[in-house]
Amino acid sequence: MANDNMKVVTVMSRKGGAGKTTLVRALASAAMRDGKRCIIFDTDPQQGMLNWANAVGINDPLLKVEHLEFSDELGTKTDEAYDAGDIDYIFVDSMGAAGAWADDLAAASDVIILPMKLSMDDWKSTNDTYDWYKGLAERAEDPEALPGLHVVLSDVPAKQSKTELEFEDDAFEAFPVVSHFFMSRKQHREASKEGLLHTIAQAKRNGVNPLGRVHAKHFDEALDEAAAILKEVTEAA
Repeated sequence: MANDNMKVVTVMSRKGGAGKTTLVRALASAAMRDGKRCIIFDTDPQQGMLNWANAVGINDPLLKVEHLEFSDELGTKTDEAYDAGDIDYIFVDSMGAAGAWADDLAAASDVIILPMKLSMDDWKSTNDTYDWYKGLAERAEDPEALPGLHVVLSDVPAKQSKTELEFEDDAFEAFPVVSHFFMSRKQHREASKEGLLHTIAQAKRNGVNPLGRVHAKHFDEALDEAAAILKEVTEAA
């Protein structure tokens, strides 16, 4: 039976190193914590997401990670998942470059998330990607059918410098920025080596180390943050 609640969330930026893969992993983990069934499509030729999944041994019935070689296949893949009714979220991890592929991904998405770090390089790439999105709206036959684009301030330190605060203020003026930040957390670095945030948190809670519950709390906070971002962008879709 078709799943009318399925959402396709594409994370893109025209710059490598913007934190796309880290954000996709966190969003998927937050969804899985709530029992949601997910697919991650890795469209980057370097296959960083797929390599990570293989390296850490992801084996969970709630998650599939697949490489998508051609961007125009996303529409077919999403239609198949919708008709099967066994997927709640499709997350798309895209490459850090410009190209016609972005139009294909947008056409098959419900939401586009654009992560932006608080730096000049990221500001420029965010502006370039946002300009592409505005141009897409001008080219589209039905602009209202396009997915909404949301900028997520990413890798935000707990204590921001004056320059970072200025970039934050400028971002809110120039782009559709979501209210929840994707903070800089060592838990995301641990996930890049060990696996999904929610499974690490559960393992720490159930482990023999008496400090496990304390450590698990920090992973839970990272998950709550990702869940809030996912809720905000999908409810706006």
